[in-house]
Order: sequence, then structure tokens, then C-alpha cells
Amino acid sequence: MIGFRAFFAGLGSVIRAPFTVAAVVALTVLTAVPFGLVMGSRLQAALNVQPPIVLGSEEIDADWWLEFRRHAKGIDATFTPAIIGFAAPLSNLSAVLDGTAPPLVMLVPMGIAMLTWAFIWGWAIERFRTGGSRSASQLWRAGVRFMPRFVAISVAAILAQVVLYLTLHAALFGPLFSSLTATMTSERDAFIVRVVLYLIFGAMVGSVSVIADYSRVASVVGANGWRDAVVFLRRRSQAVAALFLIILTVMGSLFLAYGIGDAYGGSRVAGWRGVAIGQIFVTLRLVMRLVTVASEVRLFERLGLSKP
Repeated sequence: MIGFRAFFAGLGSVIRAPFTVAAVVALTVLTAVPFGLVMGSRLQAALNVQPPIVLGSEEIDADWWLEFRRHAKGIDATFTPAIIGFAAPLSNLSAVLDGTAPPLVMLVPMGIAMLTWAFIWGWAIERFRTGGSRSASQLWRAGVRFMPRFVAISVAAILAQVVLYLTLHAALFGPLFSSLTATMTSERDAFIVRVVLYLIFGAMVGSVSVIADYSRVASVVGANGWRDAVVFLRRRSQAVAALFLIILTVMGSLFLAYGIGDAYGGSRVAGWRGVAIGQIFVTLRLVMRLVTVASEVRLFERLGLSKP
């Protein structure tokens, strides 16, 4: 119940902070705009040499796309069918579970996103903590003040996850998976084994993210930064796990709703409708990240280190 109370308290905090939500959406859009403009200009140049298309058409010229991808390099090579609709989050999830390394060209936008979120976390934690400021100028200063520390936490979390991929992931989906499925004749049984291994690895990756999250919270709310986070996680592991599962369930529900709508909507969710639904999903995902921050702040404050 403590996890549920923390989640709904965090949700209420986000609902009462529309300016913070709008600022986060605007910042994330601004980080993507330069890359979108570059991609858009190159696509326009490629389309200019194509025969005219029917305005309002919701079909994609597959021949043109294949030809474009054949000559695409750098950021152009990321323009694949995996970016359309539900395929985008599904592709990202698949890459995380299978350990697929991102293209080198994506390291720049990913680095910018990391810096942006290092600023956002400082802003958000200051806004959602008890007694936190609501002044835009003070929130901005909080974001700038904690940004270097949060960049360090993000880099440490990335390095820890890379180690997990190089060791645990390689062991689980290499020799262990091969030995467990060597005598299996059913693809269903092999798939179940793979799902179980995904859950084990996902739990480890999620643990790293949780440690990083509470390190950020403790850096703003606590007195001793990551040391308070380690002690808190050790003492309150059940409440932390409960809140994590609640947030994971909500995110999974949003993910499934988007997938079902995209799969069964057919042409009715194509074109501008598909783009609108996709942007709604992205916005809700950003809102849920803020809800996660606010909920973790509430849990840390409610079960602080000084409390029995």
C-alpha cells in the first residue's frame, strides 16, 4: 500500500504542475528539432526527384524507400520502417532485450538527450520535493546546479549496464540458453525459456536504473547523496520494488494500448491520425517519467532514513 500511496501522490504532484510538464515536453522536442530538420531536408531532396504523389495518400512508396535506404548513410540510415507507429517503441524494447548496439550516428542525439534529462531531473526533483520551489527561475537554477552530478550518475549507470550486457547478457543468451534448449523440440518451450531469461536480465537492468534514480533523489532531498540512496534501498527494498512494479505495470498498459490501437486500427490510424496517436504516446511516456520522479521523491521522503 505504501507503493500505491507514493504513486498516486506522485501522480497528483505532476497533475498540479502543468508548467513543468509543458517545459519537459518543450525541452525534449527542442533536442530533436535539429536532427528532424536535417532529416527532413534530405528526405525532401530525395522526394523532389520522384514522380508527383496523390495528396492525402496514406500509402508509402516502397520502391522509393528502398532506393533511399540503399544510398543512405549516417543519420539517413535510421529512416527505416522501425520508426513508424508502434514499431518504434517495439524496436527499442527489442534492442534493449537483445542487446543490440545503437548506430554510432545515434550517439550524438543520445548524448544530448542524456544532458537534457540531467537538467530535467534537477528541475523536477526540486519541484516535487516537500518545500520545493515553484519559481521558474529557481527551478532552472536547480537544474543547472545538479546537472554535473546527474550527468556523472547517468554515465555510471550506462557503464554498469554495458558491463551487464557484456557479462550477464552474454552468459544468459549464450551458453545458458543453448544448454537449456539443447534437448527441446518445441519452439514454444524455447520461447518460454527466452522470456524467463529476458525477465531476469530486465530485472538487473531495471535495478541499475532504480539505483540511479534514487541516487538523484537523495542528492537533492538527502544529506549524503548516493550514500543515503544505498542505505535507503537496502532498508526499504520491498517498498521500492512495489513502486517500481506499479510504474512498470502502468507503462506496460500504455505500451499495449498503443500496440493494440496501431495493429487493429489499420488505415484509420494512418496518416495524420497515426502521427497524432504516436505523439500522444510519447507525451504520456514523458508524463510517466515525471510521475516516476515524483513518486520516488514521495517514497524517499515518507520512508526517510531517520524513520523506523
